Amino acid sequence: MNDICQSCGMIISDSSLYGTHGDGHPNHDFCIHCYKDGFFSTHSLDEQIAVNTSPEGLADYNKSTGQDISEAEARNVLASYLPGLKRWMPRLEQASWILDRCGYVMLATVSEDGFPRPVAIDVIHHTGINEIWMTTSYSSEKVRHLLLDNKAGLSFVHEADSVSLTGICDVIKDREVLHMFWQEPFRRYFPSGPDDENYCLLRFRTEKAKLWIDGYASSIDDVPSVEPCR
Repeated sequence: MNDICQSCGMIISDSSLYGTHGDGHPNHDFCIHCYKDGFFSTHSLDEQIAVNTSPEGLADYNKSTGQDISEAEARNVLASYLPGLKRWMPRLEQASWILDRCGYVMLATVSEDGFPRPVAIDVIHHTGINEIWMTTSYSSEKVRHLLLDNKAGLSFVHEADSVSLTGICDVIKDREVLHMFWQEPFRRYFPSGPDDENYCLLRFRTEKAKLWIDGYASSIDDVPSVEPCR
């Protein structure tokens, strides 16, 4: 097990130490000291550092690690370490962190009659949430939709967090790029390998994002573009 609390950095070595959602079921991102019944016990990074370096917290840390660090030393370490945890990341980085923990996402294309058609699909590579790569059959319905209209939506969920993206999804048949992203497990679907005529890639470029992360809603109306992956 040994998950890391994404608020205070504590190692979660026992299932009883997981935080809890509002309905009481476990939240595997946070410990019970930081997140209970859907609420955080701290409200800022400075407050979290203060809790971690309280006399009790520091004594527990030194006892568990066999160290004898001072409060000042602990504050310096935490000021560097905690911002790398999910709760304290910038919003775009939080969304990317969540995507890393999702095996599949929902990709919605626009059908010929103008309705969204969502389908589960695996992500094979992503640059933050700015650019997301997937693979599918060139003969698939989603490809047919995208060749007519490349506007698309993409969404994913982890714990109680959700991310909804809108943008442009291009069908990629460039041989160099197909070979670059090829993985041998794909051969199950594309027996002829990276040169299989039915093998193609989808490149989703995010333009707007709506986020619900750690109980807080936000929107990003102009997600920065990135250089095409090559």
